[in-house]
Amino acid sequence: MEQAKFILQELPCGCAILDVSGSLTYANPALCQLLGSSEPAIRGKSIEAILTIASRIFYQTHFFPLLNLKGEVSEIFMSLKTASGAHIPVMVNAKMSVENEETVYICVFAPVWERQKYEEQLLAARKAQQKAIEENEVLNKLKAQLEVNQYQLDRKISILRERNNEYLQMSKVLMHDMQEPVRKISLFFDALFGNDQPPATPDDQRKINIIRKSIQRLRHMTKSLLDFVQINASDEKINFLDSSLIHQAREEVTKNLPEVNIDIQITDLPPFEGRQSQIRRVFVELIKNALQNTHDERPLSIKVAAVVIQENVYQHQLDKYRYTDHVQIEIRDNGSGFDGQYNSYVFGLFNKIDARSGGAGLGLALCRQIISNHYGTIKAQSELGKGTCITIVLPIRQLAE
Repeated sequence: MEQAKFILQELPCGCAILDVSGSLTYANPALCQLLGSSEPAIRGKSIEAILTIASRIFYQTHFFPLLNLKGEVSEIFMSLKTASGAHIPVMVNAKMSVENEETVYICVFAPVWERQKYEEQLLAARKAQQKAIEENEVLNKLKAQLEVNQYQLDRKISILRERNNEYLQMSKVLMHDMQEPVRKISLFFDALFGNDQPPATPDDQRKINIIRKSIQRLRHMTKSLLDFVQINASDEKINFLDSSLIHQAREEVTKNLPEVNIDIQITDLPPFEGRQSQIRRVFVELIKNALQNTHDERPLSIKVAAVVIQENVYQHQLDKYRYTDHVQIEIRDNGSGFDGQYNSYVFGLFNKIDARSGGAGLGLALCRQIISNHYGTIKAQSELGKGTCITIVLPIRQLAE
């Protein structure tokens, strides 16, 4: 054994001798230098004291059982732990030896710094490859989803084109095919029951008045429907709009009603994009609607306020999110209001809460269509006897940036 120790003393790699319990009975200078310790300091300790935690587990489960079974192991990669706590990757070769009926294990530790570097490079390359595969899978899924969306978009465009053609045909019908019969009915009715005709009986006169009112209502509804259909036909350019539109709308409403005094309190609106004539029409319809529902016991007062908020531009795709600046406009009046259960109902075509009120019931439906064409939303919140609040939310920019 002494001769063996002398040979091990001069070897340029770390060497150690273990007894059958795994304790270090000898460590050569090269190993001590690797561990940053002295031979007396580590002699008698278990080899596990100079191994990292992972190498200890490997030593207990594989290295030592295999060494006892086969008498030797080769090219086993483990990590030594130095006195300072640093880790040293080594390749271990070990062999069982018997001298004077004493079994010992001779272990040789060769540092493999380059191998660790190569392993790290291989691991990094494998991670990069896996990431590329995953990204490719994501791209393939996105491509498939894009194709589905394009297919659905194409179908919706086809449907929209059909609806647009139907609107154009309806516009033609409203402009001529319906207005001309109404005009003729009114013309010949006046010829039959004009002022130069003999006075009718009270019952006949009542019937004549009903027919005249029905003709006027039919004319008004035809004109309103034509207005509703043609609102989308405008090719007006998009511009930045501001509070002046509300003042213009007020002047337009009160122009033919000089006796009406509307108290409108307007805060400055942040500039937002839109089609000027259409957005002004929205304010006109909302002011007219407030006038039609003025409370009997107090003068009409309208307050307009606006703030900039963040809203999701996706209104129908619930799994998509992209928040951008929107303007939220509140038009609040102190009119008669209505039951809150009709908050959505009032935006439908010809939906009127009070059948005796003027108008065809298309004003709020027209507002909803215009706001929808500007990628916005409009909602009503009302309380009977206290007034109504109309909330409009519009994107600051109409075109995506």
